Amino acid sequence: MDKKTEQSTIELTWYERKQGIKLADKIKRIRGKEERKKRREAERQNAATHAPAQERYRTAPRGNSATGRQKLDSLFDIRSLPDDAQDILDKFGDVIDSTHPLNSKQRALLPGHIRELCHSLTDERSERRLGYMNQTSTLGAYVHYYLWWNIVRLTRLFANLPADYFSLADGDICIDIGSGPLTVPIALFIARPELRGIPLTWYCMDISQQALSIGEDIFLSTAARLKSPAWKIIRVKGSLGTPIKEKARFVTCANVFNEITQDSGMPPDFLAKKYAELLISYTERKDEARKILVIEPGVPSCARLVSLLRDAFIRRGFFPCSPCPHAALEQCPMAGRKEGKWCNFAFTTEDVPVALKKLSDSANLAKDRAVLSFVAVGRQEPQPPEDCTFRIASDPIRLPGGRTGYYACSALGLLLVVSQLPLKSGERYSVHLTQSLERRDSKSGALVLELDGRN
Repeated sequence: MDKKTEQSTIELTWYERKQGIKLADKIKRIRGKEERKKRREAERQNAATHAPAQERYRTAPRGNSATGRQKLDSLFDIRSLPDDAQDILDKFGDVIDSTHPLNSKQRALLPGHIRELCHSLTDERSERRLGYMNQTSTLGAYVHYYLWWNIVRLTRLFANLPADYFSLADGDICIDIGSGPLTVPIALFIARPELRGIPLTWYCMDISQQALSIGEDIFLSTAARLKSPAWKIIRVKGSLGTPIKEKARFVTCANVFNEITQDSGMPPDFLAKKYAELLISYTERKDEARKILVIEPGVPSCARLVSLLRDAFIRRGFFPCSPCPHAALEQCPMAGRKEGKWCNFAFTTEDVPVALKKLSDSANLAKDRAVLSFVAVGRQEPQPPEDCTFRIASDPIRLPGGRTGYYACSALGLLLVVSQLPLKSGERYSVHLTQSLERRDSKSGALVLELDGRN
């Protein structure tokens, strides 16, 4: 296709014209996208023969292909929560009521408001207006229900992330973007007792001042119940991109991009590059200890953006500390491309507070598991492991012959791990490969790793 024909067939959308985007820029983006697609296809074809990553693990091709299975960690081990954290999670409804109680009428209407909010966050999200958290009934439902659920999810995750990832010191600046009712600071304060005594300053940013105010009250009440001095909270009304006068060592955002990208007509790789730059801009350029944590719902669209953010961070000198069991692959093996696997992790809700479960049941929103996608990055490049490490990223899969498999991420790419022993989503394992993996799953293209023998 020559340039004149190409320009006549490609048109700018209304959104692009409004943003002043030039036709030449759009053509350049489309060409770049086609070139990247061709490179990915070439890489997949190359991996189908003998991937370089496999050669690092090649030894004598005899005996079992994997030996010495060792569980390294888990993302959601409830035993990692401190005792006082579990106690306050069980009674977190009382913490909320101590600062923002409901009268009898509001209590009776709460399940209905929770259902309405659920619809606005899922199947009716296109009709949700910006600033919905400023509505009294919506904010009440969010604080008394979704805040509690998110605290449960995030405390479980934060308690199991590497301890050195939270290496913060006196006077460090932290920024939480899209903070709402301070969900991330509250969850981190509960889950990591070693941070409670450190005088940190948190800039908490959200477009709803009311949500920030309620969140600060709940945070202070939480700190009081844990008998610990509270961090300094500075409320900032604004959205991603709002300037902060101080640079941060730690930047977080949770459940932000699923909302701000829903109305965007821009391609996800463009958005990932843009948002990665914005998040990095909040950190001190010369600080090698700076870290960024992004957490989103574990649905394909969010997981796709998280994966693209991970790639953008790597290109800017930030490396994944978790959940990735490696930093070798620039492109995520579970990138959420069309009809592909997406990176998400889940845990069952059997240990969730009873009162929260009852509230879910009363709103007809019973949950049997909690799911999320995330990436935690830092400036320090991790050392490559000597053995093959992988992290489970799926529920059990029934295979022919009564066997059970699990999709997993590794430096080799996507794996289908077959194991007689049950494995859980989020668990990370190390095995020693005695021969390279060559057999692939016909459905997903994943390399097959049989922990119990044949490959």
